[in-house]
Amino acid sequence: MALAIRDAATDGRDEDFILALNAACTPAVSDLTRDDLREIAAAAHRVLVAESENGPCGFVILMRPAAPYPSDNYAWFERRFANHLYVDRIAIDASARGQGVGRALYGEAMKIAAANGDERITAEVNVEPPNPQSMSFHVAMGFRHLVTRPSRSGKIVAMLERPLDRR
Repeated sequence: MALAIRDAATDGRDEDFILALNAACTPAVSDLTRDDLREIAAAAHRVLVAESENGPCGFVILMRPAAPYPSDNYAWFERRFANHLYVDRIAIDASARGQGVGRALYGEAMKIAAANGDERITAEVNVEPPNPQSMSFHVAMGFRHLVTRPSRSGKIVAMLERPLDRR
């Protein structure tokens, strides 16, 4: 599958896609209203969209340190790491899963993190409700489990980090 990774349109053209895909991926990702998305996007370092020949097929939202973002999971990482790029959420359309979309989005995130001087990428994955596909994907991408904790959302999450290669 030929993919292009691009920044989400700032004029709102990608909002409907992101909201629909996020809804289709709930509860693996948290609910998201249009107002929530706009607030998160305003705080985000980047919102990236993966696009194939058939149109958009995935997205990722990335936060840098000290972002004005009230997530308790983000705050947990902020207390522990000075230089990290936080993945707020990643979602892949069901028709595109297993075709390298997640790897391409994370590959771009790693490039961004390295360019920013970040030492790691951080993310959490649901343990309850379980999300074994995402956990397997993150392990395959080199993430390691730091701790499992309850989130303010009521979910139990595994806090993960992926140190960046420094060569």
